[in-house]
Amino acid sequence: MRILIKGGRVIDPGRVNGPADVLIENGKIVAVGQKLDPPAGKADPSTTIIDARGKLVLPGLVDLHVHLREPGFEYKDTIQTGTAAAVAGGFTSVCCMPNTSPVNDNQSITEFILEQARLAGNAHVFPVGAITKGSEGKELAEIGELRHAGCVAISDDGQPVMNSLIMRRAMEYALAFDLPVIDHCEDLHLSEGGCMNEGLVSTQLGLPGIPSAAEDVMVARNLALAELTTARLHLAHLST
Repeated sequence: MRILIKGGRVIDPGRVNGPADVLIENGKIVAVGQKLDPPAGKADPSTTIIDARGKLVLPGLVDLHVHLREPGFEYKDTIQTGTAAAVAGGFTSVCCMPNTSPVNDNQSITEFILEQARLAGNAHVFPVGAITKGSEGKELAEIGELRHAGCVAISDDGQPVMNSLIMRRAMEYALAFDLPVIDHCEDLHLSEGGCMNEGLVSTQLGLPGIPSAAEDVMVARNLALAELTTARLHLAHLST
């Protein structure tokens, strides 16, 4: 089967950013160039031509932070519905956070997620395992077990790891197992009870604010620990 995508703006980070055609044969890109045509320039019933004028043509995108919510919160989303939505938007690979029930803090949950993704047959799913058991910030999860099961990173998603020693140990284990650490940078003692940015508007509205320092101090701590341990660190959810 042959597909010819014509007239779009092709964006390939490695090579191309401009008008071009893309020829696909049997599921593989075989040519990218100007004015590509079916063989001999004739109408070919085996070739599907897609008019992409005025559209962007990109490789499959990757979303590093999605909430598929299965197991436990299927009323919000499932691996099947979430990955179907992903491919509909051009995302062929997604990294799913461990905010499930139970939390993805062990091998069996990771294997369940991967099996459900295989059955769904949509986007490629790369699980992110929890840093701490239950994402409670009290005790490290079995990071080596998560890596062996197929996790590509560790994170407690929207829960910051408040204990600096636990975060240090997490980074040390992550380094040993070649995993990046993804942390939500928020000092809960500074942000507790807040519902918007702290400033003039929060004062005028009479609403409790969250100071930017709540992020700043956790970013500074995590950077210091990353420098100490040489672990890879990804800072999530920053707004300031």
